[in-house]
Amino acid sequence: MERRQFLKHLGVLGGACTAASMLGGRNLISPSMAALSEGNANNIVLNEVNYVRPAVLPQIIHVFLYGGPSELAGNLTNIEDINANSQNPYPTNMDPADSDSIITPNNFWGGSDNGAGGEIMESLIASGDMSIYRTINRIKEDSKTHRSSIFQNLTGHIDAENTPGIGTTVAAVLSAHNAFGKAPEDMILPFVSFEGDSLVFQPAGLDIPLSTKYVALDQNFRNPYDRRTNSAIGDAGINEDAIEALARNNAQGNKFLKVREAFTKRMELSEFISSSFNATRVDADLLALGITYPATNFGRRLKAAVSLAVSNPDSLFISMGSGGLGGWDDHDSCLEEYPDRMRDLMTSLEIAVNHMNAAGRDNIIINVYGEFGRNVNLNNSIGWDHGNNQNFMTLGGKGIPGRGLGKIVGKTQRIGSSGVNRQFTSPTDDSYQAEPFSIASTVYKYFGVQNTEVLNDEQPLDENAPNEVI
Repeated sequence: MERRQFLKHLGVLGGACTAASMLGGRNLISPSMAALSEGNANNIVLNEVNYVRPAVLPQIIHVFLYGGPSELAGNLTNIEDINANSQNPYPTNMDPADSDSIITPNNFWGGSDNGAGGEIMESLIASGDMSIYRTINRIKEDSKTHRSSIFQNLTGHIDAENTPGIGTTVAAVLSAHNAFGKAPEDMILPFVSFEGDSLVFQPAGLDIPLSTKYVALDQNFRNPYDRRTNSAIGDAGINEDAIEALARNNAQGNKFLKVREAFTKRMELSEFISSSFNATRVDADLLALGITYPATNFGRRLKAAVSLAVSNPDSLFISMGSGGLGGWDDHDSCLEEYPDRMRDLMTSLEIAVNHMNAAGRDNIIINVYGEFGRNVNLNNSIGWDHGNNQNFMTLGGKGIPGRGLGKIVGKTQRIGSSGVNRQFTSPTDDSYQAEPFSIASTVYKYFGVQNTEVLNDEQPLDENAPNEVI
């Protein structure tokens, strides 16, 4: 094998480079980029976040819905006004006065045949397993473009391309304050992606230990450290012991200490995945708990993410997109595609909550949101164009102090002239609202950051905000 190819495969230990890291990101993380010079990021993380380690570290499963999901599955409050002014009509069963109305009591998009998971939302709210924030509304630099919104929401910062991702920031804070409860090199898969490269782990020059850089896994439980199944470096007859011995014998002395540590860590991770995170073991554990995930791509991905968190308390931040459901950029045919996609999403999330509860794990949090919301006008392609206001769903984590679960937060109104495309919902004057960057701040708060504003100039979500549940 060529040296270049060999080094590429060694790099899997620390996670792949994100696309963002190739854009020349600077070593910055701050509330005001103009106020800080380059190189201050690590000092801020260490000295200015006012860190207090929580008694129990949370485990975050970060689900990002790429494309910009409509809010309507979780908020049909204004549908009568929306329909009266839309360029094209909504189905008659979305009229609150219709005898066959599919709108649930708390104005979710229900319906057993063509619904968008509204009944599941009602159930999760009633059981205190989920809260939904209906007014995640951009005021700061509201661009409504995919690229900037994805970067900004996955870093939790306006100056996104120069700022570490949320997952990397968590790793840096915990590392700087020795808050893992063990040495970082003793952690097993603390930061994991089930979506490959992700901006949520963008490094932007922030200094974190190699062992806390993310590792990419897949929902099919393939072991990326098993040489015997890696066609790039061997075949079924490969001699594992010979490779280990060769590497160690040729990496003697302090000069090659990191090489030896990398080989040791590779073996530990391979053994963990083989023994504790394989399809046979996971399926047996789920069978014992009476849990069955949907046999869909997204269902399998969420099954893998939750199973990893349940079986491995070291996994503190796990990212995944909504792969398998399709994209959420519903410029056309939205009434045909969006409800099915939302129903599949909510079905999987409901099973995930049942899984966490059955396993007795009350520190695992699932966060679900996207880059922005969409207009509420049905355009002439029967779709929704880019908007602003969006839902944020947060599930689980009942054991985390300060969690405000079982709530619907935020009230909306329709904005825009009748019969034109640019119609959208916006928070009412008396409603609670928050920037999407508050989601990152809330994650930082759960991990022990008291001064979240120094990281992104934003307060965490107010979990004592008024509850609009009927």
